[in-house]
Amino acid sequence: MKKSIIILSVFTLLIGTFTLNTGCVGKKKFRREMANRDSLSHTLNVRNLELSREIGQTKLLLAEKTGEGNGLREIYDKQVVEIKKLEKEIERLSKQSTSTQQSLNEELRLRDAQLVEKEQVISNFSEMLQKQEEGIDVVLNEFKATFLDLPPRDFGYEHKDYRGHLVVSEKQLFKPGTDQFTKGANAVLEKIARVLNNHPELQILVVGHSDSQSSVKGFKNRLDFSTSRAAAVTESLTRDYYMNGVQLTAAGRGDFEPRTSNETEDGRSMNRRIEVVFYPRVDEVRKLAKKN
Repeated sequence: MKKSIIILSVFTLLIGTFTLNTGCVGKKKFRREMANRDSLSHTLNVRNLELSREIGQTKLLLAEKTGEGNGLREIYDKQVVEIKKLEKEIERLSKQSTSTQQSLNEELRLRDAQLVEKEQVISNFSEMLQKQEEGIDVVLNEFKATFLDLPPRDFGYEHKDYRGHLVVSEKQLFKPGTDQFTKGANAVLEKIARVLNNHPELQILVVGHSDSQSSVKGFKNRLDFSTSRAAAVTESLTRDYYMNGVQLTAAGRGDFEPRTSNETEDGRSMNRRIEVVFYPRVDEVRKLAKKN
């Protein structure tokens, strides 16, 4: 019986000891696990906070980048608008330049046509003037042929200032110091009229000249004297030789236009003269100008 009690007691003690030991081991493990869990939880919380902070920073950077991107996009859009404006302006200027060039080309074409026309007019006038100059030489040659039988010294033939000049000495027409014709004057006047009547296209100016020393009694002065002589020639040509009075004009120059010096008798004799100046009539020139 005692032995049974002892065995039972030992068994009970062993069970108690086992139970005690088992309980101690479970609490330690539990505490260790709890410690591990708390540490892990703390670590996770810390990491979560770090991640949250990183996410916040990332969002902030993203917002900043988004803002920069929006700014760049805005700048880009503005540049695109400006480029389009410039392209339109270039297109407009190009069209305007093309139009301007076309206008210039048309204007140049018109100017070229006008230039050709004006050159033709100038050419026509040049031909007309050339013909007139040739015509004056023709009349001068006719006068030369007409007066071959008279002293060459008493006649002169000049082509100057686009006009022909027949120079007739006083001896061939007037008595000294008067406006009265000599006996041989009619023959000279008749020859002058015969040539000029063949040229109705000419305007004729009869000019009287004197020297600076000869007496001009009965006249106011040498200008009046030379004018009276020119008028006498003009009147005779129209009255006696049927020249058209519209063609003729008389004028006096006195001693203002000497041919040579008045210091010698020979010089003064050359200065006392009648000049028959002829040139194309104004109305004929106007007709040609109008035609051209």
